Amino acid sequence: MPLVEIGVKVIWGCSPPERIHSGRLSWLPARTERHVRAGSAFKLEIMFVAYIIYSTKCCRFYVGMSSHFKDRLKTHNSGRVKSTKAFLPWELYYSEEFETRIEARKREKYFKSSAGRKWRKSNLGM
Repeated sequence: MPLVEIGVKVIWGCSPPERIHSGRLSWLPARTERHVRAGSAFKLEIMFVAYIIYSTKCCRFYVGMSSHFKDRLKTHNSGRVKSTKAFLPWELYYSEEFETRIEARKREKYFKSSAGRKWRKSNLGM
């Protein structure tokens, strides 16, 4: 019987993850997945990304977090995000990957803080 946790899906006694085509597993981007073999089970871990994108039109930055960054960037560039639709187009400026959503959210909050803005200015030249 499959065991489902937040952000992680464990599948017991089945073929390798490359051959699994059930639900969410079939459309996850390859860059944000990591397959780990533990005993006889395969474990799929989703990587979370804290990112900074840049508007080439208005010289603005936006900080966010997502488990599917490529899809999220497409959403930003399609104008479906209220806070970014006025400043299209957006391109990736900086990103960091994390194993848990909590770590990625902490890093996103740091990027948005005063100390994080100082770090971005000194290390990324923003």
